Amino acid sequence: MTQSASRPCVRMLAAAPVLLLSAAMFAFALFYKPSVAHSIPAFARQTGQECSACHVGSFGPQLTRYGRDFKLNGYVWGSASNPLKGLSAMAFGGIEHTGEDLRRGTELTGVQERFHTNNNPTLDQFSLFYGGRLLSNVGMLAQATYSNPKESFAWDNTDIRFADNATLAGESLVYGVSLNNNPSVQDIWQTTPAWRFPYLTSALAPTPDASPYISSLGGRVAGLGAYGMWNDLVYGELSGYATLPNHTQLTLGEKNAAQNDYLSGVAPYWRLALQQDFGQHYVSVGTYGIAASRYPDNVRDFGTDTLLDYAADATYQFTSGDGRHSVSVYGSALHERQTLNATFAAGNSANLTDDLNDLRANIAYYYDNKYGVTLGRFSTTGSADATLYPDASHRPDSTGWIVQCDFTPLGTADSLGWPYLNARFFVQYTAYNSFNGVGSNYDGTGRNASGNNTLFAGTWLAF
Repeated sequence: MTQSASRPCVRMLAAAPVLLLSAAMFAFALFYKPSVAHSIPAFARQTGQECSACHVGSFGPQLTRYGRDFKLNGYVWGSASNPLKGLSAMAFGGIEHTGEDLRRGTELTGVQERFHTNNNPTLDQFSLFYGGRLLSNVGMLAQATYSNPKESFAWDNTDIRFADNATLAGESLVYGVSLNNNPSVQDIWQTTPAWRFPYLTSALAPTPDASPYISSLGGRVAGLGAYGMWNDLVYGELSGYATLPNHTQLTLGEKNAAQNDYLSGVAPYWRLALQQDFGQHYVSVGTYGIAASRYPDNVRDFGTDTLLDYAADATYQFTSGDGRHSVSVYGSALHERQTLNATFAAGNSANLTDDLNDLRANIAYYYDNKYGVTLGRFSTTGSADATLYPDASHRPDSTGWIVQCDFTPLGTADSLGWPYLNARFFVQYTAYNSFNGVGSNYDGTGRNASGNNTLFAGTWLAF
């Protein structure tokens, strides 16, 4: 082996103690279903860049080209002389209003009984972060979150990376290893389940029952994988995820560990994408997916189910020459093939095989990286199954629109409190065409899909 070829190996060995320490920290960050992780001022302090350098609209999680490269290279760019500068916090909350009172057709249980039937002001989340460089080639983003509606505090999204640069076939190669707790949280595009729009929602508003299986694994699994970006053009990744043992989850605070699905073996996750800049235009197309074998509800008496999620996605971004206008378009189409041997044998599904389709698309416009409007479409449809979907139509179908307007007055070098404070003010409206199968009387109690239409307005702070 030549000296130049051995350098990446030497750097990885030198990073081993920090990677082991990071892995120990990571073990405490795996037991809770992640909500969202976003832009944090710690990265602005480390890089010296304005929030708008990394994020469309000066606030996360939409990444610019610089933001994608920063994450791809392991969160290590800039100065990391003071580890305390890696600490950040985030809070968001507001007031929700739903089309019909929350208690119509359903019962608020547990801690939610303390809320009104409508028009609730809440502090939805408060999060603590540590983000930035640990070594020259090792960086991380770790989050712990308190949820006020759930009255719970837990570790949240975590991504620890080793990254380096090399040359392959005469072209540049950025390669690395990611240790994380949520399939797709390591992704650099806003089209995968961990990052797609809407980036925040009301914690009290009703949500559809059905969603792709990949969306349910966050926080209960540990994943390790390798990735690479060749010639600034081709991105590839292969990772594997396994469920943490029940006793580990219980020790770390996951109260429902014994009743949650448990993966049988390692579930492979893959990602492949192409990207290209065309002057002021940026385009990427790709695919991702996961193949999982599970024990449903952690019951081992009937064997396993097999779930295959595979998706196609695309991103388009435009930024004007003066930087004052930006347009971002994101889209993904995911198909899930469910082979429900164990669920069927236990009497919990009417079919041996079912399908689920999840389509997402949104377009965002920002002016001066401060004023933004986003329009999104969502559609979840699938096979009819009278046992799996007990509501009136016996289908998982939920479709609708989301529109959000927001204002981010901070986030630039001349803003108040920069780089220690950022704030976004938002108004969001979600409108359902169908909910859990149909548009009207979907649950047999007279509640319509439009009864779950939600107006959510509030403030999102990062400091």
